[in-house]
Amino acid sequence: MIKLNRLHSLILLAAILCVPAARGQQSGADKNPGSDKNDLREQPVAPSAAVMSSGGAGVSALDLPQAPSAEVQVAADDQPISGVKELTVGSNVGARNFLLPSISVVSQLGLSSSGSGLDHPTMSTYLLGSLDLNHVSDRSEVELHYSGGEMFSNYLNSAVQDLQFSYDYKWRRWSLLVGDEGNYLSESPFGFGGVGGLAFLDGIAQSGLGGPFFNSILTPNQTIPTIIVPRVSNTAVSQIEYTVSPRSTWTASGSFGTLNFLGAGFINSNQGQFQTGYNYSLSPESSVALIYRFDIFQYSQFPQRIQDHVAQLGYGRYVTGRLSFQVAAGPSFETMDGLVTSSVNRVSWAVDSSLNYQMDRTAFLLIYDHLVTGGSGVFVGAQTNQVEATVQRRLSPKWQASVSLGYATNRNLIPILTNLSGELPLNSWYVVARFNHQVRPGSSFFLSYGVRRQAVAVVGCVTLGCATNSIGHEFSAGFNFGLRPFIFR
Repeated sequence: MIKLNRLHSLILLAAILCVPAARGQQSGADKNPGSDKNDLREQPVAPSAAVMSSGGAGVSALDLPQAPSAEVQVAADDQPISGVKELTVGSNVGARNFLLPSISVVSQLGLSSSGSGLDHPTMSTYLLGSLDLNHVSDRSEVELHYSGGEMFSNYLNSAVQDLQFSYDYKWRRWSLLVGDEGNYLSESPFGFGGVGGLAFLDGIAQSGLGGPFFNSILTPNQTIPTIIVPRVSNTAVSQIEYTVSPRSTWTASGSFGTLNFLGAGFINSNQGQFQTGYNYSLSPESSVALIYRFDIFQYSQFPQRIQDHVAQLGYGRYVTGRLSFQVAAGPSFETMDGLVTSSVNRVSWAVDSSLNYQMDRTAFLLIYDHLVTGGSGVFVGAQTNQVEATVQRRLSPKWQASVSLGYATNRNLIPILTNLSGELPLNSWYVVARFNHQVRPGSSFFLSYGVRRQAVAVVGCVTLGCATNSIGHEFSAGFNFGLRPFIFR
């Protein structure tokens, strides 16, 4: 745990030190010879004196303390479909050079908690601090979101750590991106804390949705809830992008992810990925892509390996500040090598999709994936279907409501127990309703109710922590206090 905190501190320090260095890369930079004045994606839009958060949940400029900001030209979010970062709706307003700290306090009552494994009510309190850093210059962009603190409960005290970081540098036709996403949690992030994913770590569902920081296929999958047990998940990412022409780009990326449980009875795994793709812009709003991906999964407790080759055709549509939609689908060819399966080939299909729609008072986010995963620490490889959706509605200038839901089904690819002969399913879901009241700009109070259920074929589970059918109810109340942002000139 000390090493993890030290690593996060070093990354945060490096990111802050990048700010003055990136600042020197201003208007004297060389122009991009591959750009085209007619390409509307490169045209700036009017700036505004508001602040936009880099946090995954998307903090609204309307909810933050107002402060003077430099006039920054914010362009459209033109992430390639084959890239590692999720497409967002972006915005045509906002300063993007700031440091924004905040503090969160959350109390939670759990009834028949599936996480704790206890039948009697449980009480938990989260004390968290968050930090958002954003810095944009002509050639580089730094984004960082960090939340950390402690969870106190009558059955376990555990640290909470969540870090998302990316650095993007552009030079002529080339672009280099490096990033990292890691967390230390006491349970699966699928419905973590009873508020739907890590939403409250990013500011308790402020107005505006952002979705995952990186594409969800990169990070170790954890859609199978387990009993409370600390686990460390981390994914390091790098990507290069080349502008072939004003309408087309090529990307190549690599990532390495780990999922390690700090308790007996769970399966630790490593995941490596290589992806490349060619993207072509049909119009300023629409684009298509051809994508190839290779995944490999390995396990420390079992001499087993899964290799997955995926070919996909992708389509994306983007309207600044209003809509982002992307979908990539195609065949998946898997090879399983090891003592259990010898060498077995399997053919299936893979889908990666997301929809983010923003109206005047309502925001909608939908994510659906069908893919081969590492097994969430419970299976040795799994065929996973997962869907997550959130709807947010601003009821008044001070009140906001949201509903989040998630559903996942996992089928084991490799039966470890000798009496198993095929794929067995494990289903889980959560639903959360939440009301948020703004006390002042940047600070808010919230109430929420969540329910989640896990249903499993008992003989299909190879770990002690998942072989139960369970349902849990969680009532939460919390306060998020946003400090005054520091604006970079």
